[in-house]
This record gives sequence, structure tokens and C-alpha cells, in this order.
Amino acid sequence: MKLFFRWIRMRLKWIVPALVVVSLAFYFRYDIAEYTRKLFGIVLPENPRPPDVTVLEWCEMNYGEQVKNVAQELELPYSYLMALAVLECSGEKPAGQRFERHVFNELMKVKQGKRKKYEMATREKLESLEEEDIRLLATSWGPFQLMGYKVFELDLSIDDLMNDDDACYYGAVWIKKQYGRFLSKSKWKDAFHIHNTGKRFPLSGRPKTHHPYYVSDGLRYLKYYSEKEKQMK
Repeated sequence: MKLFFRWIRMRLKWIVPALVVVSLAFYFRYDIAEYTRKLFGIVLPENPRPPDVTVLEWCEMNYGEQVKNVAQELELPYSYLMALAVLECSGEKPAGQRFERHVFNELMKVKQGKRKKYEMATREKLESLEEEDIRLLATSWGPFQLMGYKVFELDLSIDDLMNDDDACYYGAVWIKKQYGRFLSKSKWKDAFHIHNTGKRFPLSGRPKTHHPYYVSDGLRYLKYYSEKEKQMK
């Protein structure tokens, strides 16, 4: 027992501050969580998925009818768009946004003249924008999580992506423009890989997607929606 109290006394100068830090962290836990979400651009869903509903069913409930209409209008495969929505936003509505710090840094380099352009984002288009505007361009939007700076390619404003319904439509427009030819030939692996990385599925080696199972999961989801689509006919 004496040894125990001696050990406590020897470490008291570290234990007390540690307890204070832990207590403060617990007291301000909601503020810290909110700050962290804002820092990383994380937006929590307003209406979280019920525990007895699968993510595939949830996406169908939230986006099924809308995606069906968009797919018919733009002549895109419904099953692919639905699978992509599951991959990108887990079927949540609102879809939420993701702020990409590395994209923000690159866009700021363009604005400051340290880089010529970032895709179709040029200094001429960025120099009059505030940092908060650049942040919106470095954020992904809608069920397909279309990056904000793609508005330059589509001749839109960032406001056009801030509504999930509009972002769904314009996201599909971008998909058709960028890799619709792969979808028309049912080259699903290439399509998923292009959406996530900008490049076709590699001929050898592992996929370059952010998540190693992005493409394989997408193929599973696509099969599910394809079978559901057949049942509806």
C-alpha cells in the first residue's frame, strides 16, 4: 500500500492535469464534435436510417423515384446510378457534403497564381472568390457527391448543387458527359473507377480507389438493383 501511494505522489503532477483535460473534453464533447465535423466538412443526416432497413432499401426509399426519372431522361442505367448513390452517400437524404482539404489547397494555388489551373478552374474564374467560396468548390454535393469545382465544366453556379434534387440531376449530367460511353457498353468496373479516381479500372494491380472495395461493392449493389428492376417490369 505504501508503494502504491508513493507511486501516486510521484506521478501526481501528471495525473491532475490529465484529469482536468479529460474532464474538459467530456464537458465540451458536443462542441468538440461539432468543430471536428466542420473542420472535415462532415454533415450528419437529418433523418438517419432506421435499424431494420438496409442501406440498399434506404437508398431506394430516398432516391429511387428521382433516379428513375433522371435515368430515363438522360438514358443512363438506373441500377448503376442507384449503386453509385449507395457508395457515395449511403442513400442518405440530405446526402450531406464532404470537404476535400487537398482540393481546397490546389484551388487556392490557382487563385494565388501558383498553379495555372485545376481542371477547368482557372485563376480568372477564382480570383474574385473569397476563401469560403473556394471551400464550397472543394466540397462534394448530392447523392453522387459531385465536386463543386465541376460547375465550371457544366457551366453552372455552386448554388445549383446545394439542393439534393438539382445535384442529383446535374451529377447525372456530368456522369453521362464524362464516362457515359462506358455505361452504354456495360463496362461497370471502368465506370465506378472513373467516378472515384478519374481513370479506368487498371489492367493489372489493385484498383486505385479511395476504398479498396469501392468497385467490388458497387458491382454488388448494381446486381441488387438490376434484379429489382427486372422484377418491376
